[in-house]
Amino acid sequence: MKTKSLGSVRKSFSPWTDPDAKPFIRFENVTKTFDGTAAIDDLSADVYEREFFALLGASGSGKSTLLRLLAGFETPTRGRIVLDGEDMTGIPPHKRPVNMMFQSYALFPHMNVEQNIAFGLKQDGMAKSERNDRIAEVLKLVKLENYGRRKPHQLSGGQQQRVALARSLVKRPKVLLLDEPLGALDKKLREETQFELTDLQYELGITFIMVTHDQEEAMTMADRIAVMGDGRILQIGTPPEIYEAPTSRFVADFIGTVNIFDGTVTARNGDRLKLETGAGHLLEVDANEESVSRARSGEKAAYAVRPEKLRISAKELTGPNVLSGEVWEIAYIGDMTSFHLKMDDGKIVRVSMVNASRESPVQLTWHDRAWVSFDPDAGLLLAN
Repeated sequence: MKTKSLGSVRKSFSPWTDPDAKPFIRFENVTKTFDGTAAIDDLSADVYEREFFALLGASGSGKSTLLRLLAGFETPTRGRIVLDGEDMTGIPPHKRPVNMMFQSYALFPHMNVEQNIAFGLKQDGMAKSERNDRIAEVLKLVKLENYGRRKPHQLSGGQQQRVALARSLVKRPKVLLLDEPLGALDKKLREETQFELTDLQYELGITFIMVTHDQEEAMTMADRIAVMGDGRILQIGTPPEIYEAPTSRFVADFIGTVNIFDGTVTARNGDRLKLETGAGHLLEVDANEESVSRARSGEKAAYAVRPEKLRISAKELTGPNVLSGEVWEIAYIGDMTSFHLKMDDGKIVRVSMVNASRESPVQLTWHDRAWVSFDPDAGLLLAN
C-alpha cells in the first residue's frame, strides 16, 4: 500500500530545464520510410533518465514506429538513436537494455504466471535459484504473490496486465517501452492503474516511454508529453504546458476541448489586443510575448480559450469578451455540466461548469438564450 504521495517528488523532477543535464535517450534526425513514405520524418528529441515520457498522437502519427525503432524492431532509414551514451545502430533487440510491454500483453496461454515471467530469464540462461528470486520480487512488486500458479485465462484483465508488466520488469531493463499499456482495461480499473504505474515507475527508477492515443492517460501519467503528427513531434512539454500553452493550432485543438476564435486585429495597446471576429464579436485579449510581436493591426489572428475558462449566464451581459447564443446541447457528466451554445453565425461555443453544489446555479435548458464571458487572460493567442 502506498504510504505517501509522490506528487511533490514528481513536481520537482525536471532535468530538461537543466542546461547541463545529459539526455539518457537521444533521437538524432531520425527518419523511417516505408515504400517511400516517411512514417518518421527527421525527428529529434531527448528523454532523460528516470523520466516518464509519453508519445501522444492519433493513429498514423508515427508514435508506435518510433517506439519500435528504439526497441530495435525497425531500423532508421536515416539518423541514429543513442541510449545511455551508446549508439543503438546495428544492435539487435535482444541485446538492447530495453524491454517492451505490448497492448495485447502477449502472454503464453499454456504457461502459468511464474513461467510467463521466467521465460526471458530462462532464455538468457539464468540459474534457477536466481530466477526464482527475481520472480518472487516482481510478483510482490505488482501485488500478485498468490497468483504464480494460475494460467492467464484464470486472471482478470487487470491481473493479466500486471503479469505482462512483471515479465517486462523482471530483466531489469534501463528503459521500459509501453505500447498502449492500459487500453484493454475498463475505465475505472484504467484510472486506478494509472496512478499505480506512475508510483511504481518512480520506485523502480526506470525510464518509461509510453505510446498512447488517450490524452487523459498521458496527462495523468507522464512527466512530459510529445504530441506527434505526420511523423514529427509538434510540441514537447509537461502536461500543464501542453494544455495551457499550446504552440500551434493543431496542438490546441488536439489536446482536450478548445474554442478557437478567428478574427482580425483591430488595435493593440501594449500586451492587449483587440480582435474582431467574423461574426462581429469584439474580443479584448492578453497575448504571449511572441505572438504580440507579430500581431499588427489588420492582421489575422486566432485566440484559443478552454471551455472551463468561460462563464455562462442566463442573464444578458454586455461588453467585450461577451458572446450570446442558443443552448444547443447540454451534457450532465456528474462533476461538471457541459453546454454547447450555437452562435448566430452557426459557430458552436463550448462551456464547462463545475457542479460545486447539488443544485445548479445556472438555470438553463435547451433552446434558451445564454451569454458567455471570459477574462482577457483566459486564453492564448495562437502562433498559427
